Amino acid sequence: MNKSVMITGINGLLGQNIVREFSRDHDIYGLDLTPGIFGSSSNIKVKQLDLNDVKALDDYVELVRPDSIIHTAAYTNVDRAEEDEDIAFAVNGLVPASIAQIGKKFDIPLVHISTDYVFSGDSGPYKETDTRDARGKYSESKLAGERAVLESGAEVAVIRPNVMYGHGKNLKSSFVEWLLTELRNERSVRIVDDQYNNPTYARRLAAVIRVVLDQKAWDIWHFGSKEVVSRYTFALKIADTFGLSSALINAISTVDLNQKAPRPMRSGLICEKLKKELTIPIMSIDEELALLKEEMHVS
Repeated sequence: MNKSVMITGINGLLGQNIVREFSRDHDIYGLDLTPGIFGSSSNIKVKQLDLNDVKALDDYVELVRPDSIIHTAAYTNVDRAEEDEDIAFAVNGLVPASIAQIGKKFDIPLVHISTDYVFSGDSGPYKETDTRDARGKYSESKLAGERAVLESGAEVAVIRPNVMYGHGKNLKSSFVEWLLTELRNERSVRIVDDQYNNPTYARRLAAVIRVVLDQKAWDIWHFGSKEVVSRYTFALKIADTFGLSSALINAISTVDLNQKAPRPMRSGLICEKLKKELTIPIMSIDEELALLKEEMHVS
């Protein structure tokens, strides 16, 4: 008999990659605000449910009793969160708290997806134990959710990615796919050269989640690529991997974008703990982009 996993935000980039990682030997129960994209697969069931409806969520978890819950759903519009503070905190703060409490009630472990935005971004890259210092309403809401699950008393693993990218169906464009579209259409783009991260490839993050659950590694984990680079350098690497012209990529400063919310400028995540304790290899950006190219079937 298969184990089962519940995935919130199943239709999103990470959700889709988790389905691919787990569906070969798990029954999947997906939750999302929109209808499923997985057709009539016998072991993948998607329910439309507003995660803010705690009773409906509790009732559904009690009904299906998954062996684990992976919470990927989030409010992710960083700038709009400055105006929609209540919504951001409800989705990113209160919902994870509810899920953790439900998990504790039914003795179901939880993997919660957080973000590097819980740090200030002044002095990265960061290790798991570094002081959290969220800046802006989105960041503060994600930190509230992280704190809630860690303090819930449930079996919880918190995984922090940064600048997640990958491939999936019916998605709002990720940074990589947006850039590929622009370059293929020979349109010039402006990319900031003063924000630093080590981007997280969603396909590999799904595999990391699998290892965390299999090893019952209830802790905080960081996952990204081997090297920390500027967003501009990341864009150049994407162009090179896919054989597109980097001449269309122009470097600008973050201040040129006049964004409402602050961004972590010197961020990035140190992944040595994951490598050492869970024996997960940390790959270079070039290696992971090559895997993405293969995944997208681009020659």
